[in-house]
Amino acid sequence: MAGNYRVSYPVTNPGVETQEWYTLREGVESPFFLSHWFPASATGELIQPKAAIVFVHGFADYCQRYAGVFQGFADRGYQVSGFDQFGFGSTWYESPERATTHGWTTWPEQMEDMASMVKLTRARLDKKWGEGVVPIYMLGHSMGGGLVTGFFTRDASSPPSQDVKNLVSGAMVSSPWLDIHYPIPRSIAVPVLRTALSLLPRLQLPLGPLSDNLSRDKQLCEANRQDPLSSTHVYVCCLLGPLSGGPKIVDEEYTRWPEHLPLLICHGTGDKVTQCAMSERLYQNLKKTDRSVRFVSFEGFYHEGFFEPGEDKLKFARAFWDWLDEQVAVHAEGRPQPPSSDVHVS
Repeated sequence: MAGNYRVSYPVTNPGVETQEWYTLREGVESPFFLSHWFPASATGELIQPKAAIVFVHGFADYCQRYAGVFQGFADRGYQVSGFDQFGFGSTWYESPERATTHGWTTWPEQMEDMASMVKLTRARLDKKWGEGVVPIYMLGHSMGGGLVTGFFTRDASSPPSQDVKNLVSGAMVSSPWLDIHYPIPRSIAVPVLRTALSLLPRLQLPLGPLSDNLSRDKQLCEANRQDPLSSTHVYVCCLLGPLSGGPKIVDEEYTRWPEHLPLLICHGTGDKVTQCAMSERLYQNLKKTDRSVRFVSFEGFYHEGFFEPGEDKLKFARAFWDWLDEQVAVHAEGRPQPPSSDVHVS
């Protein structure tokens, strides 16, 4: 089940889209809802993708919202595979335990789920196209963007393993949740939530309907508010990881970012949900360590750049397509990664 409103992109060939149910998390019988977009010939035959992207969605979000976006990726020769996270999207909504699992997940569990998705994607690519032939990149939006940056900066004793990280050739984040615009200071919010969870582990938090601050497309914002898969009434345990972990990535744990791994950060300057300034700070810190990172800021864009109105959504998407095209060439030719750079799009 999904909302009726979909943002469409101009495409010549949207490729082939499939869905499936798959048990990603060991020890949990409840399956995850997976979505895939494959590049294809004009007759619908699958063709070898230039690269495969593992997508990690945001809070109160799910993969099928991005169908139009990822048709654009497939049109340009890229495969996208994503999963509705445990406690979100169809994975949650179609579960027989729907009432007791909405957002019932934590950062360590989410990292394990992401690792399982990367391994599954690698195995299927190798079987279809040959071992290591198609490179894998990760893409995360909002909460998913924070998770992707955390995926590569966590302590070695925490998931994911280094072997799984080595399967990924690069990372992309869209408006990452590294910090949010708080109604109350983070210095107060995080300790309060931590204390509350120690007393009431299954504490729920009704955050209210999604706001008009997601996109300047008001029709999309209203559709999100009416979409049952986009409910924000979740367990507090899923919020503590990004609230406390995001700032640590920016100010401390960025030093663990793999030296060989390129990163693309895209963020709108008008974002009233997650802080664009934190994305820029992460860029500056990684740049100082000689990592290959590109920061693209979009003047006045709101939180969901892929869903901004008119041509603006295409400007946002092209930043990812252009970066991927460049990375595929670097990967194929064995060239050094380009130096860090920042771009401003008006």
